[in-house]
Amino acid sequence: MELGSGVNCFLGDNGSGKTNILDAVHYLGNCKSFFNPIDSQNIRHNAEFMVVDGTFELLEPEGDLRTDRVVCAVKRGQKKSFKRNDKLYTKLADHIGKFPVVMIAPSDTELIHGGSEVRRRLMDQIISQFDRGYLDRLMDYNRLLLQRNNLLRYFAENRKWDPEQIAPWNERMVPLATFIHEARKVFITRFVETFDGIHRELCGGREQVGLDYSSGLSTGDFAAQLSEAAPDDRRLRRTTVGVHKDDLSCTLGGRPIKRFGSQGQQKTFLLALRLAQVAYLAKAVGRPPILLLDDIFDKIDQHRAGALMAHVATNDFGQVIITDTALGRIPALLRAAGIEPRVFAVSPDGVDLIEPNKQPEIQPNHATEEV
Repeated sequence: MELGSGVNCFLGDNGSGKTNILDAVHYLGNCKSFFNPIDSQNIRHNAEFMVVDGTFELLEPEGDLRTDRVVCAVKRGQKKSFKRNDKLYTKLADHIGKFPVVMIAPSDTELIHGGSEVRRRLMDQIISQFDRGYLDRLMDYNRLLLQRNNLLRYFAENRKWDPEQIAPWNERMVPLATFIHEARKVFITRFVETFDGIHRELCGGREQVGLDYSSGLSTGDFAAQLSEAAPDDRRLRRTTVGVHKDDLSCTLGGRPIKRFGSQGQQKTFLLALRLAQVAYLAKAVGRPPILLLDDIFDKIDQHRAGALMAHVATNDFGQVIITDTALGRIPALLRAAGIEPRVFAVSPDGVDLIEPNKQPEIQPNHATEEV
């Protein structure tokens, strides 16, 4: 299929395959599925392999059009193959940031209700898109952390303890953790400004939200913390301090939004968070990421949905791909915001482009009720 350079809508019933289209684009940009990190589980049942093949057209600063073909192939029992312009990547990290993609999906609720690792992953995903040095150090830190934890388990299983064997891992992890902590701190300080502005726009300035970064490294020297935590590490068989324990606190009116925010308020918070991710990456990378919106109108009222479409219309979002089960809802909201979308009908039999003069109008019963 050929997508438009602006807003593309994929409309169809649940289970028709709309989300698969978004996930295919996410694969091509981020080397993996948004929904399932286990590649083999994304292969069609009873099939031996899967292939995602796409072509990106990028307008260079000097006005030239560049075309890049990206192919991801996964075969059962084999390593994933990832190519750009027929050249095989030896490290998938080399592809990260070339074609930024941001997904907004119902599963984003985990950013509020899930564990701290979900929110750390958000920070890491954004920073890694524009800072390769950060990505390299993060990968090194995680590798050393795994090895240190393996050593702690070995000591426990063999009823021994040797601090001298732990020391080399501590020495190598300290500078990496210090760099990661500083990068995250600088990022959040800048990111919150963008996030606050977008949230005020979506909610009409009626709500005050917060996004605060917490890290053990903010309270002291990491080397000293590792030394002090040695008894706990030995008892629990894992490293109990470090940047792998960092977190973001999400608040509404100064209180945890997961406890005191309605479903609509939480949804607006998450939309603003992801739209801020798009805006931040656009500035950092030099071009807007592809924005993927999967079934976003669940649990938000018509006013907020209209504000979202107006935000997309009045900002340079580049290419946007949206899915919905209501045939006319999104196209009508987009046209009200001054955008003429390219609309596709999705069914188990395939995807069909709907001509503009044949596109359905929104019906009253399609309006999203306020939660």
